[in-house]
Amino acid sequence: MLTQEGCRARQDRLQERMAAEGIDAVMLTDHRDIYYFTGLLLSSYPAFPFPAAMVLQQSGETWLAAHTVEGEALVDERIEYEFHKLYTMNPDPVRQLNNAVTDRLKKMKGVSRFGWQEESLPALLSHSLENWVGDSALMPIDEVLAELQKSKDTEEAGLLRKSVEVSLAAYDAAQRVIVPGVNELDVLIAGRSAATHTASSVMHHGGDYRSGEQGGVARDRSVPKGELYIIDAHTDFQGYWSDLCRTFSVGDPTDLQVSVYEHIAAILTDVPTLVKPGGKGTELWSILDARIREHPHLADSGLIHHGGHGVGLRPHEAPDLNRDREGIFEVGDVFSCEPGAYSDELGGGVRLENTYWITEDGVENLSEYPMNLIPKS
Repeated sequence: MLTQEGCRARQDRLQERMAAEGIDAVMLTDHRDIYYFTGLLLSSYPAFPFPAAMVLQQSGETWLAAHTVEGEALVDERIEYEFHKLYTMNPDPVRQLNNAVTDRLKKMKGVSRFGWQEESLPALLSHSLENWVGDSALMPIDEVLAELQKSKDTEEAGLLRKSVEVSLAAYDAAQRVIVPGVNELDVLIAGRSAATHTASSVMHHGGDYRSGEQGGVARDRSVPKGELYIIDAHTDFQGYWSDLCRTFSVGDPTDLQVSVYEHIAAILTDVPTLVKPGGKGTELWSILDARIREHPHLADSGLIHHGGHGVGLRPHEAPDLNRDREGIFEVGDVFSCEPGAYSDELGGGVRLENTYWITEDGVENLSEYPMNLIPKS
């Protein structure tokens, strides 16, 4: 989990931005951002997301209203609202939270400009804030938070490494059961079981576990010989996501499948040499597209989706590796890169994906793992 020391440093950086923007206090209502600044993970995917609100003032005073006061959180004050009656969940947690927040707001002084999250603030809390401080005094801070979270701390990179480790354990188990006739659900079950044991906790592991197609969740379907099985695995470990992809042949691969696989693998291997601080995601996407088209079978198709994206508290973050939206690489960014190619002749397609961390010393691959087309038993 995130440390209190790390959270203190992140709160300090947020206060610096608040001072620059003239914001007296901010209210955070997305549990991922509350975790980022307090170290308390109130709800990890896919657990029930009880609403919560954390307030940080420019003065440094902090408080957190949530359904529990258990767990360590870097705040000065904890407020608990009633979320159950004899362990039956109440049907109105937002109203319960709003009552607690409204009572606490009455005690705050010296706030004339309040930052809030457009993407996650419940309407009821929004109305309460407007009534308390005035609509003209509210300022959205979503972009400020995204900018602060783009560069990953060392401890965040550690959690991302562990999330990657969990996914790689899933690949070890999943490829052992990929044979003609296997049910897609059994491949997912094998991967998910290994991921859970590696994480030593209940967590989310899933993603694209579908054979013969570009993507999709596992189906109750027997996999025929000759297809390519794409596993684009997503893992949420202690609030941080990893996103990786490997492709395996179902039975012996064809010459075309081997040729395309080797072509895509060579492109992915070159990624650390293609990325530098200040580089543009659109330019990397164009390089990936051009490299893919160098294969005769892929000359007319190229890259038909994004080339990757940042990962962290959310499965998709900045920087973008996209044709249609810019992303700028900076030291501290953690991003995935996923060149892919698809056709009926391939029996689906090939997509390979690693996760990288841009450091002062270069681009580090956080997901070192063999790229083998034929599953290892």
